[in-house]
Amino acid sequence: VVLPIVEKANILLVKVKRPVIGCSTWELPAGGLEKDEEPKSGGLRELKEETGISIKDMSRLCLMNTLVVSPTRMPMFPNLFSIKITKQEYELRQSHDDEIEKVGLFSFDEIRKMVLDEKIFVSLPLAILSRFLLSQEK
Repeated sequence: VVLPIVEKANILLVKVKRPVIGCSTWELPAGGLEKDEEPKSGGLRELKEETGISIKDMSRLCLMNTLVVSPTRMPMFPNLFSIKITKQEYELRQSHDDEIEKVGLFSFDEIRKMVLDEKIFVSLPLAILSRFLLSQEK
């Protein structure tokens, strides 16, 4: 999972088509690793596939503390990264893959409102965004 922070004031989200639940959901760019793929390479690949933003420099990804996903049924410790993106990189993005309905840029306050209004409700992005936003309030 990648948390793209744009100009220290905005977060980039993707609206993912989720046929299983019958709607599209606002989430962070994310996905599984390909065979023999390193986590940072996978994070940058998913960022490019889902947002159209191509970053080559893996050192720009910052490892975040992990979260446990479903500890009693499917204990997974996902790789979580943040990355600083410039407004120009966002504006020059290319097309994204078909599972993404759209890409959006939201201020921290807009993200807070989306969480409270239940427009962001998928558990892993919700947890990552909440942790990040709470850390900004210090």
